[in-house]
Amino acid sequence: MREAREGIALNKETFYHTEEVLSNAVRRGQHIYHAIEANHLNVSVPTVYRHIHKGYYSIANIDLPRVVKFKPRHPHYTERIPKCVKNGRTYAEFQAYCEDNGIDTYVELDTVIGNLGGKVIMTIHFTAFNFMFGILLENKTAGEVALKFHVLKESLKKCGFSFPEILPLILTDNGGEFSCVNDIEENENGESSKLFFCEPCMPSEKPRIEKNHTMFRDIVPKGSSFDSFTQDTVNTIFSHVNAVKRKNFNGKSAYDLFCFSFSESLAACLGISYVLPTEVVQNPSLLSMLK
Repeated sequence: MREAREGIALNKETFYHTEEVLSNAVRRGQHIYHAIEANHLNVSVPTVYRHIHKGYYSIANIDLPRVVKFKPRHPHYTERIPKCVKNGRTYAEFQAYCEDNGIDTYVELDTVIGNLGGKVIMTIHFTAFNFMFGILLENKTAGEVALKFHVLKESLKKCGFSFPEILPLILTDNGGEFSCVNDIEENENGESSKLFFCEPCMPSEKPRIEKNHTMFRDIVPKGSSFDSFTQDTVNTIFSHVNAVKRKNFNGKSAYDLFCFSFSESLAACLGISYVLPTEVVQNPSLLSMLK
């Protein structure tokens, strides 16, 4: 049945008449839609473009001045979290877990993209303090995220900290880079964090990290490439972000609150250092200073 439907759904005489009229019109510089309407042709614009593309007409794409300007679209397939992985980790179950355990602060996890196919920055945000640090990823894959979490856990261990104690509860989106749940949750000593996922296309369910990304974008505007960045670059950017005085914290910075609740040594272990308030840079000139 599929083969029977292939081909041109016109009789021979009508098709050749349509082809002659349209080809002559295009050679005179007329647009396809204009030629169809002017000659009262019983054919749609998409059909005409499809027939030209398949070579049914005596004209080609090169004869269409606008078509040759457009690059062919390449479909972009984004990895998603398999449904089986989300069992027991949905946003509704996250809310129930917080309510049952009296939890109102947690960690939000996300990724910030530079150029497609290039380096990516994974952001980790402590909601209680608006404190955020970033980890540079070579690519936006689950394997790369799993590797970086392993490195983070080893770094915390060397500094005398336990990953599940520092990040006990994590909320993230449905990006496929977070599909290796066990590599994110589990620690080698048998302790484990809890990872939950927001509903698809619902960034409002983790608003704090999305809001804090705007401060990152003050320094690194959208469309910027991260390919020249090193981890030191990322650390410096977030050190300045965390040094900004916050009105909702009565003039304290995220760095101040985080170090008060934890310690400066933990902030340093996460790559965040103290920046004098008078030396905070919150625009792209910071990147120029790092070159």
